Amino acid sequence: MERVVLPAEVRTKTGKSAAKKLRLIGKIPAILYGKGRSPTPLAVERKRLLEVLHTAAGKNVLIDLEIHKDGEVDRATVMLKELQQDLYGRDVIHADLVAVSLEETIELEVPVILVGQAKGVAAGGILEQHLRFLVVECLPTQIPEHIEVDISHLDIGDTIHVSELKIPDGVSVRTPPEEVVVSILAPAKEEVPAPAEAAPPQVPQMPRAPEEAEEE
Repeated sequence: MERVVLPAEVRTKTGKSAAKKLRLIGKIPAILYGKGRSPTPLAVERKRLLEVLHTAAGKNVLIDLEIHKDGEVDRATVMLKELQQDLYGRDVIHADLVAVSLEETIELEVPVILVGQAKGVAAGGILEQHLRFLVVECLPTQIPEHIEVDISHLDIGDTIHVSELKIPDGVSVRTPPEEVVVSILAPAKEEVPAPAEAAPPQVPQMPRAPEEAEEE
C-alpha cells in the first residue's frame, strides 16, 4: 500500500472568512477526526494535497500527516474521509481526514478494474459492468489499489459474480457474494416495422338526380 507524507498546520481561526483567506494563499482548510481525538482544524498546501490524491491509490492513499503547531510536530496516520469541491467540481475547497490505526481493520470501497477483451463482445455482445466498487475490510497497510477482473473468457450470456473474484490475502469482501460484477448481453435485435395496412379503396359517390333529392 502506497504511503505519502502530507504536512499540515493547526488553524487558530475558523469560519468562512478565514477559509477564504487560506484559499487565496494556496491552502485548503481541513478537519482531522479520530477515535479518542478531538476534531482538529488544519490547513494543508493545496498543491501538495492534489499530488497526494493523484497517486495510484487515489482516495484510499495512506497519509503520514505531519501536524505543525508552535514549533512542535505531531504525527498521525490518516486517510481521506471526504472531499468538498466548488459548485463547478473543478477545485477542492475542504478536506476531512480521519486518523486510523495500523493494527485495526477498516471498511472502505475499492475500485473494480476490468482487464482483457471479452470474446462475447468481439461476437457482437454488449458489455455491462454492474459494480465499479467493492466494499472490503482489511488493515490499512493491506488496502488493494483495485480489484482486477479478467473478462477475456466471457461469452454472450456469461456473468461474473462477486463470489468468483480473486481477492488478495488479508482482505475480506463485504459486498454480497451473489451480486453480479459484469455480464455480456446479447445484442439487441432490430425490429422490422410491420407493413402499413392498405386503405380500402374509395368508392366514388354518384351524383343523385334532382328528383331523388326532392323526394327526401
